[in-house]
Amino acid sequence: MDWTISHKPAFWEGTRLAYPDVPKEHPKFSESVTVGNLVLVSGCGGKDTVTGEPAPPDVAGQVNTALDKTRAALEEAGSSMENIVKTFFLIRSLDDYGEVRKTETEYYERHAPSLIETPPSATLMVVPGLANPDYRLEYEVIAAKDRSAADWGVTYYPEFWGGRELAFPHVPKEHAKFARTQVIGGLVAVSGCQALDHETVRVETMDFAEQTRICLDKVRIGMEETGGSLETTAKTVVFIKDPARISEYREIERAYFAEHAPALADDPPASTLMVVEELPRPEFLVEVEAFGVAGSALPGWPVAFFPGAVRAGRLLFSAAIGAGGGIEAQIEAQIEAAFTGLKAALENAGGSLDGLVKTTMMLTRLEDYPVMRRVETEFYQAHAPALLENPPASTFIQLRACEGEDSLFQIDGTAVL
Repeated sequence: MDWTISHKPAFWEGTRLAYPDVPKEHPKFSESVTVGNLVLVSGCGGKDTVTGEPAPPDVAGQVNTALDKTRAALEEAGSSMENIVKTFFLIRSLDDYGEVRKTETEYYERHAPSLIETPPSATLMVVPGLANPDYRLEYEVIAAKDRSAADWGVTYYPEFWGGRELAFPHVPKEHAKFARTQVIGGLVAVSGCQALDHETVRVETMDFAEQTRICLDKVRIGMEETGGSLETTAKTVVFIKDPARISEYREIERAYFAEHAPALADDPPASTLMVVEELPRPEFLVEVEAFGVAGSALPGWPVAFFPGAVRAGRLLFSAAIGAGGGIEAQIEAQIEAAFTGLKAALENAGGSLDGLVKTTMMLTRLEDYPVMRRVETEFYQAHAPALLENPPASTFIQLRACEGEDSLFQIDGTAVL
């Protein structure tokens, strides 16, 4: 299989987003990174960073701007919007949900009609803040460069609620629309799973433990449908609203793995937990999305578990890594400790920081953003200078809380062996 890596630089009003073209405190990331047939696009906000025009005040305007940027990035990478297999929408207010989904559908109608009938796997979250205070939303995608590439083809598995496929026009434009899973090559992307009963289209329990088990049941079903299993799950991303539930979630998850995938009880998937502002419905208490491998016999896609990271093919998924110490601790020390942990996790799995192709960086305080970018740059200078010239694709999210007592920052990464 082809695992060649190529970077497409990002620009901000004509300036390349790499050091030393921009100061250490400035955002620095690639517009996209292509790994074989997989295209990873950095999060696109609702402001046109090429022209520098102010962000539109309305949510529809920002959705169109973010999708325009995504489409341009995919085309620059030699792909197209019709090749999107996974989306991650971040919005600032749940009140905007219907308008976001409606505008997204209408954009696909104009620019990517195949995504109307076969929508991507998808996750949407409400978060306290994004990198720019003017952003009302951000849009991140994973795409194929070529949907029919040898060994890297795409397979769509539909989702159904109340007997209706979650695609337009089976559901209204304002409604959620997504695949249960999409597979590219051997990589499975499972949509965010909630405790919604798919027959009644209602949440039938408000018990956190029951909701968690329903979410994990859906992840298992999604993986099995692709020929994989819960034990070939490489990465989970967990979203909850209440930071007091973090430990409870992990206890329920461990018990679930012990029952349904005993190998994961001792060697769980890499995992990132985010405490968000709200989930797509107020009655949702938890949501889980996942990435894994479609079939154990698929050549070129071994699954192997290491402390803090899991290998899927030649991809390495890290868990979220943070450092505690609280507000009294220097944020620089927390961020540097997290990057040190990420480097160690990748090396323990046989990779290196030089192979980093995607990061998700998370802070609880927006005022720490410039410090985060400075420490990131200085860490790359010291440990992976190649990332200064070709930084990873990246998305930034402000969270209500990070996993880990008193943690103000966490990072997860995807690397290539």
